Amino acid sequence: MRLKGMVANSALTGAMWGVVTGVCLGASMGALTLTLVGIVAGVIVGAVSGAVTGPLIGATVGRLGGTTGGVSIGAYTGMVMGAAIGFIGGILFANVAQGVELMRQTVFLNGLAQGPFQASMLGAFLGSCLGAAVGAIVGGKNKAKP
Repeated sequence: MRLKGMVANSALTGAMWGVVTGVCLGASMGALTLTLVGIVAGVIVGAVSGAVTGPLIGATVGRLGGTTGGVSIGAYTGMVMGAAIGFIGGILFANVAQGVELMRQTVFLNGLAQGPFQASMLGAFLGSCLGAAVGAIVGGKNKAKP
């Protein structure tokens, strides 16, 4: 497959699996609130963040790994890209999170409402988890079969 086609295909695969993984991560984070509103909000935020992060990670893995990279290259590339995207997203999300009472009352999500540093670290961690999963899937799919 040509490189341009592989990068486009990887971006589409990354988008699909980014949304799926983001929904799973968001639902699990929302479940910490013990409310249906928290779970639904987590699913929505996870789907949006997966839809943004997935194609970027997929395209990067497709470009860097090519047909020889495999699962490990995809996972590590996804971790780095996901952490960078999550770090930036956490910084941008910190001010919004401080106004949400439900986040300040939940133990783990309280880190988002503490300030920009804590929100960026939690965002980098969650982005790294999402990126590793998406990168491994895309890298494994792109691996050339002998």
